[in-house]
Amino acid sequence: MQDNPAQKSHSLTTLEASFYRIQVRDLRTYAMFILDPKGNILSWNAGVEHLLGYSEEEWVGNHASKIFTPAEQAVNICESEMRKAEENGSATDIRWHRRKDGTEFFANGFMDAVRDEHGVLTGFAKILSDETARKQLQDSLTESNSALEQFAYVASHDLQEPLRTMSTYSQLLADRYRGKLDAEADLFLGFLSSASIRMSTLVRDLLEYARMTTEEERPSSIALDEDLEAALTHLDHAIRESGASITHDPLPTLQVDRGQMVRLFQNLIGNAVKYRMPDRPPKIHISAEQTGSEWVISIRDNGIGFDPKHAVAIFAPFKRLHTAEEHPGTGVGLAICQRIVQAQGGRIWAEARPDEGATFSFTLPVEGAQPLRHTPPIDSPRRSDPPLSSPANSG
Repeated sequence: MQDNPAQKSHSLTTLEASFYRIQVRDLRTYAMFILDPKGNILSWNAGVEHLLGYSEEEWVGNHASKIFTPAEQAVNICESEMRKAEENGSATDIRWHRRKDGTEFFANGFMDAVRDEHGVLTGFAKILSDETARKQLQDSLTESNSALEQFAYVASHDLQEPLRTMSTYSQLLADRYRGKLDAEADLFLGFLSSASIRMSTLVRDLLEYARMTTEEERPSSIALDEDLEAALTHLDHAIRESGASITHDPLPTLQVDRGQMVRLFQNLIGNAVKYRMPDRPPKIHISAEQTGSEWVISIRDNGIGFDPKHAVAIFAPFKRLHTAEEHPGTGVGLAICQRIVQAQGGRIWAEARPDEGATFSFTLPVEGAQPLRHTPPIDSPRRSDPPLSSPANSG
């Protein structure tokens, strides 16, 4: 006896509904929902209530921008994400989000554009996962690495000079008074001289080890949002002290050197924080736009800016637009930024006006980094130096 087609269809529909309920509707691990083309929320699952605190009645019909922080709402991050998903088919989003009760959690978001059979945009599908624990662990590791680099620098530079002095004078004492004192004194002077030499070797090796374990990384597929977040962790004290507001567009995933990208973001954002106007807190926005075969990443600030005639010169080593008394620094910051970008196969430039802020932009290839031939190795910036200069300075 053959099954009735109507019965088979009904059975399949029931199975599909059950599968949807289990895999989507009742899933608590991820917040999953649908938006219309304007960003209004059309659906809900249990993950929305678990991660964001909204019941279905409180959720459906609202605009998706409500889950972003006030600072990012002010620069229309939600709209920017939808626009990128519409243009590219999808967009990733790694940033802090806001729950119903006002608390924040760190989430990894994925948005896909939904189109009908004619290619007409009908909305967006979004999924959020809570990455707060991973973020906290990453921040802890970043802090540990920063402490290691800081200690390594102090050990290498601040201790080397007194160690050299100790070694030199202990050797002079040993040469001048060997045999003129008793045998025990000669032994003690020998111990002092050899210990000074060993200590100098030890701190040099410590510095090399720290650099190797915290900086030497091969290019890999990296979400630049993660590199940006790591850089902001390094700059946390300066950001809090200055009252800076930092926002960013969804950033792409590219084949780049993670350590160098973190350093690049840290230097350029540190510049904008450092070279701020005295009468207003820094406002910094990082944007990303795909242009042909490359991504253009821009860091815009409202700081002290600089005369456009210096836009090229500021990337030269040791070029400074301010005295050390006005703004401490080494004058090599932007030169290092330029070498980092060039090593990834991109270019960097700046635009600004005095007292009106500045924008630093750099490019990265869409299909991964293509390092330039014969590019010299990039020197490691010293952790004890101030964050590299800003639009107004080269460090």
